[in-house]
Amino acid sequence: MRVLHTADFHAGRNLRGFDRTPEVHEALNEIAALAKSERVDAVLVSGDLFDTGNPSADAEHAVFDFFLRLRDAGVPGVVIAGNHDSAARLDSVTGLLGWVGIQAVAQPTANPVQMVRHVETRSGETLTVGALPYLSERRLVKAADLLGGDTGAWRQKYREGMGFFLRRLGEGFRPGSVNMLMMHATLDGAVPSGSERTIQFDLTNQYTLSGLQLPAGAQYVALGHIHKPQTVSDAPLACYPGSVIQLDFGEGGEKKQINLVEVSPGRPAQVHPVPLASGRELRTVRVDLENVEARLEALKDFPGLLKVVVRAPAGTALPGLKDRVLRVAPNTLAVDLDAAQEDLLVPDLRREGLSLLDLYERYHQERRGELPDDLRAAFRQADEAARTEEEVL
Repeated sequence: MRVLHTADFHAGRNLRGFDRTPEVHEALNEIAALAKSERVDAVLVSGDLFDTGNPSADAEHAVFDFFLRLRDAGVPGVVIAGNHDSAARLDSVTGLLGWVGIQAVAQPTANPVQMVRHVETRSGETLTVGALPYLSERRLVKAADLLGGDTGAWRQKYREGMGFFLRRLGEGFRPGSVNMLMMHATLDGAVPSGSERTIQFDLTNQYTLSGLQLPAGAQYVALGHIHKPQTVSDAPLACYPGSVIQLDFGEGGEKKQINLVEVSPGRPAQVHPVPLASGRELRTVRVDLENVEARLEALKDFPGLLKVVVRAPAGTALPGLKDRVLRVAPNTLAVDLDAAQEDLLVPDLRREGLSLLDLYERYHQERRGELPDDLRAAFRQADEAARTEEEVL
């Protein structure tokens, strides 16, 4: 049996105001073509189909067009919701996806065995998938356990909750079938990309799973959530295929891939990485202030997208710097000061003492421009509601 494993599409991703959805769509077309040319029996998508819970029409078109292409190639699939996906939204279209041969598991059920999916493949063998969508830490760790507890206790409580689901999913494996586990989570030892979303990783890395918790009957564990391709366990074999394009500058230079898994019932799986060619290359360039034009002139034929970090003496006035960069390199999405100089040159860039709303406004300003008043009000309302809920708990 040949199974194609992919994850982390993030359709709808907007990087510094630049829509990456067309590149994601191109990558998904490439993956669908690979599914056909490699004569795969099934496709597994381990979460984060979309970048936000309310994706754009173009983002939905990219993902659903991918599933239609798989249907045209006669390739069934199983998908789960990731932490960026709206589980309720994905759950609402599971019936429609089923019509094109895609089994979606968007939300956990009280009986985890109901999250086991069986796929009859054209090879004549059955693929059994224990499909565990993203489970937030908040759903598994009670507030009462957090009060006065240390971080180690929180992690242990999370592991115990996840362990319950993993054990029950393992009970759904069948003898004589190819048995796989699929989930969207962080395993111990996983190495993240150098993502710009450091705050997100600081949070998620507090809650990890041990490879020892994976059901022994799983011949392959199809993971999603970490954007850097890697193998994190050998027994059972557990892999992240990574994101399908370089999603932000922290992933610059990474080679993107899908995993082609060859496996038979009762036999060890073999994984063959297949490189992807889609998506524009991202590159961070560090330049000295006096050499900005000369350094960037050498990159005038670079077809990808640039982030330019300018080194300048502390206290230097930098009016018109972004315009200088864009005149030479119009494919630049970001012009930043050297990290060592930022606090000295622009004191208001410091994070100390900033509220959650302040941080969100800065995030929105960097990536999409000024924060609209209605979005600011909605964020403030959601933040206040979350604080009220915590006080009640």
